[in-house]
Amino acid sequence: MGKKPISKKQIKTINLNFPENLDNYAVVDASIFDVYTGAIKKETAVLIEGKKISTVCPQVNLPQNVKKISCPGCTILPGLIDVHVHTEDWHGPLFLAMGVTTVRDVGCELEAVLSRRTWWNSEGTLAPHLLCTGPVLDCPGNTWPATTQIVKSPEDARAQVNYLVQRGVDQIKTYAFLDRPCFEAILSQAQIHGKFVLSHLGKNVDARQAIEAGVNEIEHLSGVSEAMWWEQNQSSQTWDWIKLWAYIDKERMNRLIDLILEKDIWMAVTRIVWLRLASTWDTSLKNHPQMKYIPGALREYWEKRFPRSIEKTKVPDKMPLPNRIDRSQQVAGMSIFTSELIRNGAKILVGSDTPFPYLMPGFSFHDEIKALLDCGMSESEVIKAATLYAAEALEIDHVTGSIVEGKRADFIIVDGNPIDDIQALQKIKMVVKEGYGYKPESLLEYAIGVTQRVEQKRKKRFDSIY
Repeated sequence: MGKKPISKKQIKTINLNFPENLDNYAVVDASIFDVYTGAIKKETAVLIEGKKISTVCPQVNLPQNVKKISCPGCTILPGLIDVHVHTEDWHGPLFLAMGVTTVRDVGCELEAVLSRRTWWNSEGTLAPHLLCTGPVLDCPGNTWPATTQIVKSPEDARAQVNYLVQRGVDQIKTYAFLDRPCFEAILSQAQIHGKFVLSHLGKNVDARQAIEAGVNEIEHLSGVSEAMWWEQNQSSQTWDWIKLWAYIDKERMNRLIDLILEKDIWMAVTRIVWLRLASTWDTSLKNHPQMKYIPGALREYWEKRFPRSIEKTKVPDKMPLPNRIDRSQQVAGMSIFTSELIRNGAKILVGSDTPFPYLMPGFSFHDEIKALLDCGMSESEVIKAATLYAAEALEIDHVTGSIVEGKRADFIIVDGNPIDDIQALQKIKMVVKEGYGYKPESLLEYAIGVTQRVEQKRKKRFDSIY
C-alpha cells in the first residue's frame, strides 16, 4: 500500500460526485442525528469549509452560492469510532468503507504503530484517524510477545510508562498477567502524566481491584467474573475465569455494577469477540463473503490458532481448556452482565477487537453494534456509544464525535433512518473524512487490491504478531 498519502488524482477516482478542488460545500435534503439529544433533526444542512464543519443550520439559512450535495431520504451521522483494534496497514480502506473514521489501536509493536499513526493521520490517506497505546504492559506469561512490553518490577513498570509517554502514545494499556504491585505502579505513573489507562484484566488483578486503584476503562468484561467470585479466584491454582461466568449471583453482580457506575468506568465489552470464540466450530465463518478482503496468511493463522474443536485451542498456562459448554455459559453470563450495565446506564463503548478470529476491519464493528442491541441497548444509545461516547473516552470529543460547528468534517451519510432501522447504518452512501467524500463500494474495491498486494509482499508470519 505504501506509507504515503494517496495522491489527489487517486482521491478523485474514489470521491462521490465531488468536483476537483471542492473545498466548500453543503450537504442538504437530509436529516441529522443529534448525538446529544438522540433526536433526528430534519431540514438541517451541514456546511463544510476545508477539513471542518463550518455551519449546522436550517437549510434555508445557507448561503445562496454554496455548492450543494442533495441527499434526500438520508441521515447524516458522526463518523464511527472503533475503540478496540490491533491495526495492520491493509485495514485502512476497510474501516473507512464501513463508516469508521477513527480507531484506537490497543496493542501493537511501538515503532510500527507510531509510523502507521503518522501515515493514517496524513491528509488524504485512505484509512481512519488513528490513536494508539503502543504495546500492552504485562508481566511474564503473556501470550502475545510481539505486541507486549514485559515489566518485571514496579520500578520497571514506571520506567516503561515514562518511555511510552515520552514516545507520544495517546493512552496506556495494561494486560492480564500483571501482578498487583506492577499494575498499581503503572496506574500511579500514568496518573502523574495525566494519561488515561485501559485494562485487560486477569487472575492477579480483578475488576474491583482495578477500579479501586483508579483504572479508567475495562476491556472485554475482563476481571469481572474474578471480582464477582473473588474467593474462588484467589483460592484456585488455575485461572478459571471462563467457568466462573456460569455462576450469576444478582447481589454480587449489582455490587460490582454499582462500583462501575460510582467510579464512572468506561466499559468496552467487545461482545463480538466472545461470540466468535464460542462459535469457531461454525464453518459459515470460514466461508463468509467478507473473507475475500482477508489475507490468506491471516485466514491460515485463524484456523491454526483457533481450531474448530475448541478443546484443541491453545490457552495460557494455568488456564483450563474451555469446551463448548464452558464457552456457551461464559457468553450467557456476559450477556446478562452487559444487559444489567445497559439497564443501569453504564458507559458502554463499541469495539471490535479486529483482527481476532473471524473479525473483519469495519464489518465486525457493525456486528458488535448488533450484539449490543441484542443485550437491550437502544438504537439511539448504541449510535451515541459508537460516536460521542467513544470520542469522550479517547479524549478527542473536542475534535470529533458529533456534527457540531468547528469540529472535524468526519461523518457518514446513510440511506434511511438508523433509529427506525439499524440496518440503515450499513447502507452508507458516502463516508467523509476531513471533508473528502468517498464511495464505500470504491473503497472496498480498492481494499481487495491492497489485500492482494499484502499476499505477495508479506514477510512476517501472523502468529509472530498476534
